[in-house]
Amino acid sequence: MQSTLLQTKPAFSWKALGWALLYFWFFSTLLQAIIYLTGYSGTNGLRDSLLYSSLWLIPVFLFPGRIRVIIKHKSMEKTLDSLASRMEPAAPWQFITGYYQYRLQLASLNKLLNENDALPPLANFQDHSGDAPRTLVLVIGESTQRGRMSLYGYPRETTPELDALHKTDPGLTVFNNVVTSRPYTIEILQQALTFADEKNPDWYLTKPSLMNMMKQAGYKTFWITNQQTMTARNTMLTVFSKQTDKQFYMNQQRTQSAREYDSNVLEPFKAVLADPAPKKFIIVHLLGTHIKYKFRYPENQGKFDGKTDHVPPGLSSDELESYNDYDNANLYNDYVVASLIKDYKATDPNGFLLYFSDHGEEVYDTPPHKTQGRNEDSPTRHMYTVPFLLWTSEKWQAAHPRDFSQDVDRKYSSSELIHTWSDLAGLTYDGYDPTRSITNPQFKETTRWIGNPYKKNALIDYDTLPYGDQVGNQ
Repeated sequence: MQSTLLQTKPAFSWKALGWALLYFWFFSTLLQAIIYLTGYSGTNGLRDSLLYSSLWLIPVFLFPGRIRVIIKHKSMEKTLDSLASRMEPAAPWQFITGYYQYRLQLASLNKLLNENDALPPLANFQDHSGDAPRTLVLVIGESTQRGRMSLYGYPRETTPELDALHKTDPGLTVFNNVVTSRPYTIEILQQALTFADEKNPDWYLTKPSLMNMMKQAGYKTFWITNQQTMTARNTMLTVFSKQTDKQFYMNQQRTQSAREYDSNVLEPFKAVLADPAPKKFIIVHLLGTHIKYKFRYPENQGKFDGKTDHVPPGLSSDELESYNDYDNANLYNDYVVASLIKDYKATDPNGFLLYFSDHGEEVYDTPPHKTQGRNEDSPTRHMYTVPFLLWTSEKWQAAHPRDFSQDVDRKYSSSELIHTWSDLAGLTYDGYDPTRSITNPQFKETTRWIGNPYKKNALIDYDTLPYGDQVGNQ
């Protein structure tokens, strides 16, 4: 115990101080040389001011990071990362800091990929779906709560194309009671795309993923995304995407607050559908209705701007704008998701397409109508309720007849997605649990835990949350 305390106690580091003095000496010498070479004449004090300001700015700029190393024994990696974040907004440094951060992310990415490659395959693995060519599609939405979709009873017509498909296409099944376990993209996909869940959150690191499973089944795998990649936050998304055979990264924006529309995915989706591989598995990851909502749809396609049509009372002008923008984002998301289904259907496929959103979004839906966004520590139903749609082709239904009409109101968590996908695809293996598939006759409803599994006593039963205003979230 004593040695541990000695190892972790903050202590003065002469080596770190030496580096700090070396930095200061270098920049001081450099500036003195500039002063000597340029001289003083004709400056009217301007050059003096600039040079001496620079002399003081450099140690002020650099020393916060160095002090952290000297006093707190922070790692050099964390210190450099902090320094990079300070320097990044300055245009001359963007390339340098961008490259530094890229190298860090690449190292983390490669480490995770190598660890994933080393995982053993699923044992006693069998594919019961036959030998016929097939294409299976998983579409992952973003920040879309079902309560703001007319498909689920919302008064505004935010999903006209999906509404029409639901009325005319018997292949489309709408599940009414699916929630997410985490209101954040990375955290929920670590569960939905793997065997991890709220009770075993780290299994995404130690067990095969959905992508690994489909490759084991002999599918050629694809990942098409309109999400950012290779950012500090999204490295795990890139790890998941790199577990497929071919990737299409359609969004090169530096920030999510940029106009990058999900229609980006439609052309590569058509191209992948035409790939000659007999068995294809395609993941399409959308930006969906992610904040900032007005950036999720073209400026000339905003439909909702009213103040009285189904808008909560007491919203400020800014809140009203966000409320309307979110509905407009849902309207555009409807177009994209419906287009994916229609484009898939046009190929006369043998297979199915499953769409769900990673998490929901609170947009002034819960009284007193002052909350917007997602906060795991102050949860509302609207942060967790998600659309969950399944479209099955005539060929697939003929070969694998299933009636899902009795399943649509089952209480389900998307953290169990890998079991539903395995059930639909006809895959069995050690660890597959039919009681955790929403489409299986053996399904059993269990507590839908939400919250941060890494915090003590943070998990709560979703069904204990108070109801909000939207019918689809009840």
